[in-house]
Amino acid sequence: MLRVTFLALAVFAATSFAHGPGKENDFAGRRVLLIGIDGCRPDALRKVVESGRAPNIAALIFTGTVAWNAYTGGEPDAETPQETSSGPGWTTILTGVWRDKHGVTDNRFRLHRIAEHPHVFRRIKDAFPNAWVASFCDWPEIHGYIVGASEKLGVGFLDNHHTLVPDPARKGTDYAENDAKLTEIAMEKIRTENADAIFMYFGNVDETGHGVAHKEGRFSPTNEPYLASIAEVDQHVGALVAAVRERPRYAEENWLILGVTDHGGIDKGHGKQSAEERTIWMFANGGLAPRGKVVEAAIPQTAIAPTIFRHLGLPPQAEWGIPFAVPEK
Repeated sequence: MLRVTFLALAVFAATSFAHGPGKENDFAGRRVLLIGIDGCRPDALRKVVESGRAPNIAALIFTGTVAWNAYTGGEPDAETPQETSSGPGWTTILTGVWRDKHGVTDNRFRLHRIAEHPHVFRRIKDAFPNAWVASFCDWPEIHGYIVGASEKLGVGFLDNHHTLVPDPARKGTDYAENDAKLTEIAMEKIRTENADAIFMYFGNVDETGHGVAHKEGRFSPTNEPYLASIAEVDQHVGALVAAVRERPRYAEENWLILGVTDHGGIDKGHGKQSAEERTIWMFANGGLAPRGKVVEAAIPQTAIAPTIFRHLGLPPQAEWGIPFAVPEK
């Protein structure tokens, strides 16, 4: 596991900067776009990228940093192992801690302790109440549990969030449509708001792996419906990145674009501790991310939250440890 010595970073006073475009935010122009693609195996993503079917993700990877052998499922031989499913996975990504702390064991979120280890965007708002943070998801549990449990006394911390709830009658076949709709909503906010941190979630790849969105789908780098679903998400990623780069004062801004998945899969399922289920990917473009770097060390999915904080100039939470998705140059 990659461990990087953390150089202490001073916290800017909340009143240092006005809320605005360019460098006129609380973080001297630093901003974050976190892209989550549910259930996307790294070998499948790599195949789509290297075959030219995902040119937008490829551009972010080739001009940034990528880890193809990152991992979910907790630390081996420790008290942290967790089910390789979306509930524990996205909770770990968004809180920076494993199941032994956040308490999420599966997709039912029973007896969780998220309030004690809240969403990274809640922590940003704690440090800078005027920061603008948003989240766009079509898996409702993320907003219903991870975001909801991170609120203080029922008071929300997201400045904007959209949840598209799948129609039960469609039985998962509407995830592709919802991914596209959420992309349009997020693009509009990127164009019109001065976001400091945005989380964009895509659900169709996972539903294709389960054989729900496409009856012939499987979690496999040789399954064409699964590969095609990744290529489709790549188009949405390209649209989001274009919206960021079309901002009028983009040249003054310092965007870190992160990408990650919550778990892998085998055949039509996941949840156990096999390499196919535990191995994930993550990439980083912008900020401190070196260009064209492939990280060989295995990085835990707990690295996302501290990486966001480091980019924004915030000191990490003590409970996070010091794993970063982006090594120091």
